[in-house]
Amino acid sequence: MDTSGNSIDSLFADLVHPNPNIRFTACSILAEQFPEEAMPRLFALMHDPDPGVYRTAVKALGMIGHLSVPDLIQLFDSSDNGTIRACCIKAIIQVSVSFPDEAFSVDTITMLEKALDDESPVVAQSALMTLGHLSKQASEESRVIPLLVKACDNSNIAHVQGAAMSLAELDSPLVNECLQRLVQDDSKDELIREVAQASLERRQSLGFN
Repeated sequence: MDTSGNSIDSLFADLVHPNPNIRFTACSILAEQFPEEAMPRLFALMHDPDPGVYRTAVKALGMIGHLSVPDLIQLFDSSDNGTIRACCIKAIIQVSVSFPDEAFSVDTITMLEKALDDESPVVAQSALMTLGHLSKQASEESRVIPLLVKACDNSNIAHVQGAAMSLAELDSPLVNECLQRLVQDDSKDELIREVAQASLERRQSLGFN
């Protein structure tokens, strides 16, 4: 496909096209041909009230890759809008999908750890989902698994369930120790103990010790 005739303005017009294939193509071309020029406008679109618009902006920033990450961290730290903070977290997953072999900065992992305790449940769940995704990547597992283990001590059952489910599929001695401790801790909510037991059984079915 010849993309030489695409202007940045026409591509941004395509970002709000009803056809998802056209939106995806526009994201790809912006990331490839206009990454630095596109970034400020994409960040502006993350503030748009239309979910379709800000989700497309997240996709495009993910395709741009690690170049966008410092600004994502800055926006996360400065925004008081839970939806925008969640978008920053979700963009990290998109970066990881586009560049699976590139490790993230220490600041990125710090942002995800901070997001686990965010006052917005959507942000916290997005962080758990992102950590679960990153935990399956060799470049990140050593940094991410301890954060998922830490999340298992949360009093929020949904947090523990999300963390335990991610841990269940990881081959690490830290995981087994964490889940066994939860199962045996009588002070924990019964539902948390049941989630931990189910995760242990999942590990056994996968052949993990």
